[in-house]
Amino acid sequence: MAPSALAATTAAPADEAFAFARSLAADGARPAGSARERAGQLRAAARFRAAGLTVSYDRFAVPGHGRSRNVVAVQPGRSSCLHVLMAHADSMPEGPGALDNASGVGLLVGLAPLVAAAPDPACETWLVATGAEERLYTGRPDHLGASALVRRLRRQGRTDDVRWALSLDEVGRDARFDLYSPAARPRRAVEDAVLRAARREDVTVRWRRDAGTGNSDHRELALAGMPAMKLGVVDHPCRHRACDRAGQLQLGAFRRVTKVVVRFAGLPSTPRGSAGPGG
Repeated sequence: MAPSALAATTAAPADEAFAFARSLAADGARPAGSARERAGQLRAAARFRAAGLTVSYDRFAVPGHGRSRNVVAVQPGRSSCLHVLMAHADSMPEGPGALDNASGVGLLVGLAPLVAAAPDPACETWLVATGAEERLYTGRPDHLGASALVRRLRRQGRTDDVRWALSLDEVGRDARFDLYSPAARPRRAVEDAVLRAARREDVTVRWRRDAGTGNSDHRELALAGMPAMKLGVVDHPCRHRACDRAGQLQLGAFRRVTKVVVRFAGLPSTPRGSAGPGG
């Protein structure tokens, strides 16, 4: 499909992602283990189910802060192949975390109908709204939700099936984005595939090697030997601050990122039952 046609048909999911992210941020801060973190994740779970995906939960302790969970929505596909799109639902307590990371959860919600509409998918797809990612708040060395996701993958014997895992973290603002991973150079079917999709859609995405072991949910999967990466904004002065409110979000950014992810992940450009433009 030509980029102009894809842009037209992915606009509605992007608009839905933008609206959900704004609404989630408007509800206030969502620190790990809080009632608001849980409420945000349950809202996302309801949207995943409404799209036709199967939803389950992985619950885990957040020492000193109660309990959190991952919401895992599954679109079945070939059992030997797995794609993972993930975004953390928690925020720092200082602010409502509109960009960090209501934007990523919103994008998962917007993409859910497209994931569910994939005809006879070659790979199984998981959409994961993780909890307890913010290490500055939890005080833990790992991103706890991502560590719980690794445990699920190991428990189900799926670690070798993961073809790629993409963390969507701060994707709701600006026209340029960075793609982070611990790889020495972009891998053809992983980072390079995202970069090719971005070029096809005329969206600026730059690959950057992680400093150290990484600083988002992709870190835990990469440390466990899976091909994982993070897509997000180049910089954000309101990160972890009270000014990270809904007004920080830009519809154009959601439309850009949606086009890139749809093309990269090989998703249909319209939800099930939609004929697209002119249909």
